[in-house]
Amino acid sequence: MIEGLLPAEPLQPRWSSGNALVYIGAFVALIATAMLLGIVGDDHGEAALVGASLVAVVLALAIALVLESGERPVAAGVFATLAVFFFALFIGSLESWMGILDSDTSDYQPASLILEAATIVAALVALRRFRAPLLILPIALTFWFTVADVGSAFSATDAEQILSLLAGVVLAAAGVVVDREGGRPYGFWLHFVGAVAFGGAVLSLVDGDGGWTLVGVLSLAYVLLAYWLDRAAYAVIGAVGVLATTTYITVDSFSFLGQFLPFGVGNGEGIELWQATSYYLVAGLVLATLGVLDQRIVGWLRRPEEPPQTFGE
Repeated sequence: MIEGLLPAEPLQPRWSSGNALVYIGAFVALIATAMLLGIVGDDHGEAALVGASLVAVVLALAIALVLESGERPVAAGVFATLAVFFFALFIGSLESWMGILDSDTSDYQPASLILEAATIVAALVALRRFRAPLLILPIALTFWFTVADVGSAFSATDAEQILSLLAGVVLAAAGVVVDREGGRPYGFWLHFVGAVAFGGAVLSLVDGDGGWTLVGVLSLAYVLLAYWLDRAAYAVIGAVGVLATTTYITVDSFSFLGQFLPFGVGNGEGIELWQATSYYLVAGLVLATLGVLDQRIVGWLRRPEEPPQTFGE
């Protein structure tokens, strides 16, 4: 099913000191270059931004090709991903220069579909060449932004957040399909972006004690999903959700939790330091316990005939 879109035999980057430095350094360069391009646009106009962003695309792609020829495929894939992001900036600045895309408005613009389609196509083309799972990241992000952006065309309240929930479900489902079709390395960013899209939309929609209770429950569900799908990304995001819920308890407080906690709840104003640290102590112990019970949870979630896969694949 996925062979028509994703190349066979994907790279399988392993976490090492060298790869970590490549990833960190490249993304720092991405952010810095994007800021420099913004300065070029502000100081010299949109035409200069078009030219400068095209130069960034060419340079990033050239570095990727040099690294590929030097048998550094992981680093080559990282710089190919940077080239895709710069290409998206180039197309966006070109559309803005032509007057068909207004970057100063949040309203839905049909021209944005050209930008989004071009970004996805560029990432797929680069993926065929470099086989780097990181190239799934711009595809997943663009899909998320495209679906959420459609919500700006509707007058309904929270339309963008609701569509973001839908995008998260679709991306996570796509990740499951890719995993089961033998493309597991490609599935990581589908799961990660899908989990962030869904969880981020929930965070933007919740309000009050009941809403944050839902965030806490959803965070624990993410941890269970991590064990069920053997995807640690859900566990990390779930842990963030647990800590976000703990922060809400600390700052705003759950008025109805006072009867269950031996150390009181407080009202968020003048809360004692020992109370705040106690909340985080409980949260940390809950997360640690879920980690210690990993194999029991895996055995509970999976069928006996479904052996657990090796974590970290």
